[in-house]
Amino acid sequence: MDPVDVVLTKNAFVVLASDTRLRMLKRLNQRRMTVAELAGALNLAKSTVHHHARILADSGFVTTENEGHVWVYYTLTPQGRALLNPNDGASVRLLLNAALVMLVGGICVLVKYLIPPPPLEAPVPSTTPGGGGLPWLEAPSSDLLFVGLALIGSALVIYTYVRWRNARTITSSS
Repeated sequence: MDPVDVVLTKNAFVVLASDTRLRMLKRLNQRRMTVAELAGALNLAKSTVHHHARILADSGFVTTENEGHVWVYYTLTPQGRALLNPNDGASVRLLLNAALVMLVGGICVLVKYLIPPPPLEAPVPSTTPGGGGLPWLEAPSSDLLFVGLALIGSALVIYTYVRWRNARTITSSS
């Protein structure tokens, strides 16, 4: 879902100045509800809830859904969700970007060690007794750190994707 900018006009402030309407928005943030459900949850009369729901609908924070049922459901619009959850996806996007950077860096270091170095022309003389032959290329500890970061980055990518998918499933089911 694309981010939505909430434009707060004088009318929006008037609509949001009511404690009852704020409580209704918070309830609708959990799931869609009928007037009777909202009235029961907020301990208000149905006529009061209907009056406030119409005001919220006219301001564009909620909308009605009538899917051929007898009941009319009220649900938050994208503007209403953005009002209640202004930074909803920011932490997920930040975590995903950091994980991808670590993953790419680790893959670059891993590729560096998977590509064999060019062969040496002659064996290197040994500085220790009993040694000699071609040198063994050892990975510096900083390169191993990058490989570790790549593994952590991979885990973060998987975690972020699962978290995003679960949040999307909860949002679409409500």
